[in-house]
Amino acid sequence: MPGRESLSLLYVEDEALIRKNALLFLGEQFETLYEADNAFSALEIYREKKPDIIITDISMPKMSGLELCKKIRQEDKKTPIIITTAHTDTNYLLEAVELQLVKYLVKPINAKRLQEALELCFERLQESGSNVTHLACGFVYDMFNHALFHHDSPIKLTPQESRFFKLLLKYPDRICTYREIENFVFDGMGMSENALKVLVRKIRQKTDKGLIENHSKIGYKIVSA
Repeated sequence: MPGRESLSLLYVEDEALIRKNALLFLGEQFETLYEADNAFSALEIYREKKPDIIITDISMPKMSGLELCKKIRQEDKKTPIIITTAHTDTNYLLEAVELQLVKYLVKPINAKRLQEALELCFERLQESGSNVTHLACGFVYDMFNHALFHHDSPIKLTPQESRFFKLLLKYPDRICTYREIENFVFDGMGMSENALKVLVRKIRQKTDKGLIENHSKIGYKIVSA
């Protein structure tokens, strides 16, 4: 599957040594890695960075990995999630199924089983159609390669413009708020109204005015085909 190395992953584990070893393995496969040692930090990172795949431990203080997954699933039904645990528990397994998680891995986890779980995530992303999306006005966006096409002709986007498209396409059925855009597209560094307008104007100059909808005082929404 082309472009999988451009995907991002969030790894959540409260044990430092396990987290360090896992990140060494995952760093060979993903362009962008985010890490968290608790579920509260993980939820904040998820909302700001919108990772393509999530791996989380179940047993963590204050908020469990399953509670984290429940909160994410309230906002997002599609992002593939792998959950890890030190114990086999039927109740946990049933909850994992209800939350539409990709895999339930029992520790200790070796590289082979983790890789198999990741392959399922890659397949899930492909099957969901989230890698290639047909948009209005004859445009197509490839999420894995961060590439926009118009009738097979590539449209060159800046890294910031690509992040904007990725955010809008991750939630095509709703409006992406100004706060989400500021956190994800502008890296939370502060976004002026004028800076956002300039970004959208440049994209529209490269594409079509009908491709991105402006919802006054709320945010922006991509227009699908």
